[in-house]
Amino acid sequence: MLESQELKKLGYLIKKRDDNAFEILYRKGFNDLQRYAMRYVYNWDEAENIVQDAYFSLWLHIDKYNPSKNVFTYLFVIVKNSCLNYIRNLKIQDEHQDKIIEGILFSSIEDSDIDDNIKNRLNDILSKISEKQKKVLNLHVIEKKSIKEIAAIMNVSPETVKTHYKRVMQILRTNLRFILLSF
Repeated sequence: MLESQELKKLGYLIKKRDDNAFEILYRKGFNDLQRYAMRYVYNWDEAENIVQDAYFSLWLHIDKYNPSKNVFTYLFVIVKNSCLNYIRNLKIQDEHQDKIIEGILFSSIEDSDIDDNIKNRLNDILSKISEKQKKVLNLHVIEKKSIKEIAAIMNVSPETVKTHYKRVMQILRTNLRFILLSF
């Protein structure tokens, strides 16, 4: 990443539609933005499209950009909003809401826009589920293990793993409905 002064200068040059400054911004920030988008959409190609669209949007609507603000932060906001729009447009119903919940719980994003009430509710919900449910959730969602692999690790039947996963996701869906309904 660039130093604070370099970012400020870059922001002012981009505001003036400087092609070289825009190229620097693109080269320095694209990968970080794509990884950020992946935390929401779980699809590398879609994350790439979202980031490309964010740069395009910045260029098309440069009049809305305040060059005294960090240009990378500005792009992160565009990417975040685009990711949320992407998820909303999927018209996800109950069986697919699990992906939204997983994204909310495990994106590990330090996001000042997520209010403390949501963070507290998430922590409260996670503190109430059993250790076995937490383990299944972690192995399946974070470590991307299959049901059979989890069953072998936990020395239980695949049906037991499915039951734990279904129960924890139902608890999360029920308790996070206030977030899901906003999509």
